Order: sequence, then structure tokens, then C-alpha cells
Amino acid sequence: MKIDDKAIEEIRNSASISEVIGHYIPIIKKGHNYVALCPFHDDHNPSLSIAEDKKIFKCFVCGKGGNVFNFVMDYTKCSYPEAIIEVAKIIGKPLDIDYKKPQKVSKYQRYYDLMQESIKFSNYALLTYAGEKAMDYLLRRGIQKEMIDYFEIGYNPGGEVLGRYLKKKGYSDADLETAGVCRIGDYGMHDIFAGRITFPIHDENGNPIAFSARAFEEGVAKYINTAETKIYHKGDIVYNFHRAKKEAKRADRVIVCEGVMDVIALKRANITNAVATLGTACTPKQLKLINALSRHFVFFYDGDKAGRVATMKACEQAYSLGYEPSVIVNDTDMDPDEILTRGEAKDLRDVTSKEITGIEFAFEYYKDLYPFHSYSNRKAYMRKLSALIAFIKSDYDRQNFYHELVSITGLPLENEKQAKKEYNIMRQQPQMKKETLDGLTKAEYTIIKQTMTSKKALDKFRRELGCLYSEECERLIEEVIDDYRRYGDIDAARLLDEISDDSIKDLLIKIEMTEEIGSEYKEDIFEGAILKVKETIKKARLEDLKIKIKETSGAKMSEYLREYTDLIKELGGKRNGR
Repeated sequence: MKIDDKAIEEIRNSASISEVIGHYIPIIKKGHNYVALCPFHDDHNPSLSIAEDKKIFKCFVCGKGGNVFNFVMDYTKCSYPEAIIEVAKIIGKPLDIDYKKPQKVSKYQRYYDLMQESIKFSNYALLTYAGEKAMDYLLRRGIQKEMIDYFEIGYNPGGEVLGRYLKKKGYSDADLETAGVCRIGDYGMHDIFAGRITFPIHDENGNPIAFSARAFEEGVAKYINTAETKIYHKGDIVYNFHRAKKEAKRADRVIVCEGVMDVIALKRANITNAVATLGTACTPKQLKLINALSRHFVFFYDGDKAGRVATMKACEQAYSLGYEPSVIVNDTDMDPDEILTRGEAKDLRDVTSKEITGIEFAFEYYKDLYPFHSYSNRKAYMRKLSALIAFIKSDYDRQNFYHELVSITGLPLENEKQAKKEYNIMRQQPQMKKETLDGLTKAEYTIIKQTMTSKKALDKFRRELGCLYSEECERLIEEVIDDYRRYGDIDAARLLDEISDDSIKDLLIKIEMTEEIGSEYKEDIFEGAILKVKETIKKARLEDLKIKIKETSGAKMSEYLREYTDLIKELGGKRNGR
């Protein structure tokens, strides 16, 4: 069903672009407008600018920009009608229409469907007699039916019953092996997770792709995960991402654990913004996904020695990639699940409130590695910490930590310059594009911007100039004139929806977001811009006439000569290029 144009305009006019963008990513108020880390490139310093009054956003590094619908389309990878519907929901004006989203079929959809069938079967098996022991184990751990349903926990009874079930559903041996649920050997088919409790793993879009499977009896490995498959790459996956997404954005905080039981424990304590790296060392892809949930991410690993080592490695990886993590002070020598099992939900919530920066954690962590009983240890401690502190973006925070480091060790900061050099190298990233406008470009941008805000400017342009020199600028001002004709005024956000050419859209956004071009109509500035464009057009015509005079003769050449002479006089006797 087509969405009515009036409804679209009402939604666009009613929507606060900062509110809508803030629904998806954290934004920071800056003056009258807002900035944010751009989600469309690997951004570490906020380069996305949001102009609330113009209802336009623009990234000055990667160039992405547009109105509120464009952001939703680019961020969620949806169509224009879907973006309108989504914006309407966000601003509390849902559209009463029957719109069916076009279904995109992934090339891996067969394996996603196979995994969903496996989840459904395993969940059912847990509730049968075959899963009685597994269910008793979960109940003893405090995991009730509500949590089982929420996390789709199941049980693989063994005896190859899952494989046989899937084959009856039409899946081949090759499908089962490719998805990583069965192994086909010389002695037939074998269910990989036989006799284990299964915890489904999903990708960031919610597609089921793997299992983490736990033994509940002694004598075997506690956990095994699906091996690498076409749809599962363990270093690219963050467990519970799709469920934690909304709450993490709302709270602007995400808690990062090691395993599935930790995430479940936090959920039982009513903490729903937790994810897990599934026991792997944090990879760059995982950190990027975590940072997409919130720039404020907090590591909450086990409190034992191995957990502290894993926490420090994760922090160092995060800092090296330009993120600034925090750490929950877990001095219990237990993991989150054990804290809840041995205590109460309040105990776990209390621990999660004890948060420090990753640098503060490093100060304490490396004291254990380098006890200060010798000069060499203090020097090693100094070098380790100073290199890590160099990654902090805030000059104020960085200098304070350097001062604290000098105070603690009693040593001068001998490598501060080197640390800063390393910092600058590691933090190197695409910079904001600061384009210097030449005289003609600035003049044409000024004409376009001022005609968009003043009918008087538009009338003056049409009387005294009528066209622009640049082809793209000329096409844009034609769109502006057409919009005036249709609506009687100009709305940049509306105009963006009506322009079909992406290059002209980009030009409009660029002009609107260029601060050195004033939008308020000022007659002297406007007249100066018109004179600049006129001069450029006349000079271009002079060059054209030079060629024509050489190539023609007789009456036509005399005509060109007269025009050439008249233009020279108009330009003040200056012969451009002669």
C-alpha cells in the first residue's frame, strides 16, 4: 500500500532528527545541535553532525548524510516505506497501514532454518522424559521455565535422534554437517552435542547459527561450541547481541561477560544489557559490535586469576583500537553466575555497580605482575602503563594518569614523547574533510543557500542571473525553483526526498551543513555572489569566442569579434588569458 504524501510530510515535520538518530546510537549535544560517532565508518572521534533545525545529518569524514528517513534506511538497511513506518513508531505516530515488508532470502537461509529446527527440537526434548536430568540440573542452578523459553535452552538426548529428525524434515547429511550439528563418519551419523544442554547462538541480526553446549555430568569437557561453519565464525559473534540491543542503547551501557551462563545470571537479576564473547579473547570484530551497542562497555569477567588476565587482554585490545572500556571490580573470585548462585540477585547487582576505567584496572593489575621491590620492576611498570595511557583520547585524563603514574613509581616519565608518538600513530584515522571553497564555488553555494531561505533572493537571482556556472549547482537550483513553485517555500528535508539524483542530494546536504555559507539573506553578499558568477560565465564565454574566431571567417567571425570586444569592455578591459 502506498503511503500518502501528506502523511509522509507530517511525519518528517514532526520528527526530531536528533531523537530518531538517538534511538539507534548515542548522541552528544553540542551547542544547538548534536554530534555522534558515525555508524557508517570506523569512527573514534564524533564526526557525524546533526542539524536539528534543518532536520539533516552529515558525516564530515565518510560523507554520509540526509534527512531522518535516509538515516533509518542506511542504518537499518530498510526500504524508504519501511523507514517512514519506523520513524512514525519512534515519534509515537504509528501509521495505520497494511504494509508488507519484502522478504529478502539469504543464501544461508537453508542453514538458518535447519538451526531453528534444531533449536525447536532440543527445546522440546528438554521438556520430555529424556531431558529430565538436564532439566533438574537447570532448576538446581536457578534457571526456571521463563529463562529456558527466553534463551531457547534445549537438550540433545543423543542416539542420533536430532539427526534423524532433521533428515525427516528434508535436510541432507551434507546440510547437517555443514551446519555443524552432526558429524558423518565411517560408522554413520553422530549428533555432535549428544547428552548436553544446548544454548543457541545467534548473529547480530538474530539468525540462529550455532550452539554452545554444556555437560551436566562429570568426566567430560564442560563446554563445547559449534566448530567454524559457513554461518558461524566465533571471532565475529557476540552472544545475546540481538536481545541486548534495545536495552543497551536505552541504558547507554553494555556489560560484556565471558559465557552464556553469566548472561543468563544477569538476566535473572533483571540486568538485560549483557552480552558474552563465549570464552574467546576479544577480537576486533567483537569489539566493534559491542561498541555499536554502546560506547560505554564494561568487562565483567571471572574474578579469578584467569579472569583478570582475560580482562586485561581485552582492555588492551580495546584501547589499541581506539575504544575506552570500563571494568567491573569483581573481587569475589567468582564468575557472575556463581555470585548469583551463592547469593541473591541484589548481590550481583551490587557488584555490577562497582565500575572503574580500564586504565584504573591496569594500575592495579600490573602492580601484581611488577611488585615495587626493585627498580627494574618499577621501570617495567612505568613503561607498560605509560604506553597504555597514551591511548586515552582526553588530554586532561591522559595527563592526570601520567601524573599518578609518576607519583606511584617515583620515576620520571622518560618516554612520554615516545608514548605520545605511539598514541598518534595508533589513533590515526580518517580526518574530517575540511574543504577550502574557491571563490566561484562559495559564490554559487551562497546563491543556492540564500535563495532557499528568501523569496526575495530567488526573485533577484531570476532577474539578474538566471543560471549558475556549475552543472550540479544549476541542477540543484532548478530543484529549488521547482519546489518554490509547488509549495511556496523550501524545506531542505522535504527537498531531499524529492531529488532522485544522489549527487545532487549530496550537494544539497553539503551546502546546508557548510557553516561558512550564511543562510540569512544579505543583499550585499548576495549581489557579490551574483557578480562573481556573472564574471566567471563571461570569462568562459571569452575563451569560447577565441576558439570560434579562429575557426570561422566572414560575417560570422565579425559577429564573434563584436561580442568578444563587448565582453572585454564589460570585464573592465581585462583580457582573460591573453
